[in-house]
Amino acid sequence: MVAPLPLQRHSKIDSGMKDVQPSPDPGHPLLTPRSGPYGPWRARGTPTIYHCMFARAPALLIAALTAGLLVPVLTRPAFAQAVPVEGAIRGQVMDETTGEGVPAVQVEFLDPRNRVRASATSDGEGVFLLPRVPSGSFRLRATRIGYATTATDYGRVEAGEVLTVVLRVHPEAIPLAPLEITSRRRATSPILEGFHFRRERGVGGTFLTREDVERRSPSRLTDLLQAVPGIRITSGPGFGSNRLVSMIPPGPARSSGACPVQVFVDGVLASRRVLMAGGGGLSPLDGVPVDDLASPSDIEGIEVYRGLSGIPPEFLTPDAGCGVIAIWTRREP
Repeated sequence: MVAPLPLQRHSKIDSGMKDVQPSPDPGHPLLTPRSGPYGPWRARGTPTIYHCMFARAPALLIAALTAGLLVPVLTRPAFAQAVPVEGAIRGQVMDETTGEGVPAVQVEFLDPRNRVRASATSDGEGVFLLPRVPSGSFRLRATRIGYATTATDYGRVEAGEVLTVVLRVHPEAIPLAPLEITSRRRATSPILEGFHFRRERGVGGTFLTREDVERRSPSRLTDLLQAVPGIRITSGPGFGSNRLVSMIPPGPARSSGACPVQVFVDGVLASRRVLMAGGGGLSPLDGVPVDDLASPSDIEGIEVYRGLSGIPPEFLTPDAGCGVIAIWTRREP
């Protein structure tokens, strides 16, 4: 079989042949006659005109075409076909210990000179794609916080090739910043840790520390408390120097007089006990004789809470609606 001849149109014609009309066999399977002053002929099945200028010897032309001996002077233009010079790499970054995909990993394509030629970030399942990478030797480098930086051995990708890879990374502990000391205080017993913790957090109360006691040098515990907002101090019944502590009711109830207060010593409710021990028919509404509970030299800290909303859970009791006074005594470290 003779292959079709896709040939360009010839632009020059021999003037000596212009008066001669070729007359090949019209039924020949390879040629199709066309009209024109020079009698051009077109090869069947081809989009390009082939001018047969063998006017004086049409039989020879037909014979040459039939035998496949005719070598055309005119040829198809050389359309260059694109030759791929790049490849692609797709893969998944996996945790070496769990076997699960690792998201948000920066994957870099490094050439033999350790230059970054392409990069990608893994998705939620650890999958990444480097769609256009130069052919030749390469290695991959994976970086993510919480994982050791991983660099592979050198591999090779050919032009037009797609490699599928698995890149395994190993978890790594993140080093912490150098130690930073934010505060200093004397070592205390564990029972006082709650007091210092609430004071440092600024939980909604009034706090008096050992430094406050030493600065004010009070003779009685009530001397310390009389400067705290919301505390009412009254004289006890009968003669003597006994003083009673109660709370001023908050808000509209302020005019109704005293409000009973709950007093804790080292975390233990003591107001009811001291009232019962005092005799004389004192009630919680009269106040609590706190001077009988501790002396200023024994005080390490005091915390005062007004109203129910600001009282920490460890001091909540059914009778704590007006407020709480928590007294902490000094302990050996």
